[in-house]
Amino acid sequence: MKREEMKTQEHIVAVVEPTRDGEPTLEVAQNVVSRGGRATVVVLVSRKTMSDVRDFAEAENLTVPDASEIYFERLAQTYSSMIGSSDTSAVVTENASAARSVFDLASRIRPTSIVLPQRVANRRGWRSSVARSAVPILITPPSASAA
Repeated sequence: MKREEMKTQEHIVAVVEPTRDGEPTLEVAQNVVSRGGRATVVVLVSRKTMSDVRDFAEAENLTVPDASEIYFERLAQTYSSMIGSSDTSAVVTENASAARSVFDLASRIRPTSIVLPQRVANRRGWRSSVARSAVPILITPPSASAA
């Protein structure tokens, strides 16, 4: 009797920062999706992003919490659409708690790997989480345009 092996669908968590161009992590996620896998994009909210949110709130005459909700929803949709698959989702997290959020998310959704930009992986708040991760981590170098 032939035993059929169940193949695990590749699922990557890609961490990005909206203020950076040419995210190599998105390229990795796009490759995973093109091979039939899934991607979850985690968007890190920086001080610059929050400044943009405050500007948006002022321009649209909104409270900062209302503007944040709209802005972050649009940001998540933008990154999901960049990957180009209905099997892609995006979440937004603040930099202060980002490492904990990413690895908490990974423990819940059980990705096959996590891809991080090198500049993020080298941050003090991230190094120990990366070292202790039960999920394989791929660290991408800076893109030529960001270097």
